[in-house]
Amino acid sequence: MKKSFDAVDWMRARRAEIDEEDRSLSWEQKREKTRQLLETDPLWRRLRGRAVEPTVTPSMAVREPRATYRVPPKE
Repeated sequence: MKKSFDAVDWMRARRAEIDEEDRSLSWEQKREKTRQLLETDPLWRRLRGRAVEPTVTPSMAVREPRATYRVPPKE
């Protein structure tokens, strides 16, 4: 049976389009764009206050400073 719609291919293509649209934006501009899109999304507006309790308590949590994850500049 041939698929009439391939969700994985569609999502990959859409992500490529978004990356191209946002290529010149800074991280803050991308963040603001996302925030503005969510503010007008009816599904997000309905669900944004909803909280879901975790089903399992984590056995431990690791919190490291952000600097730990930075990649050192190439020499």
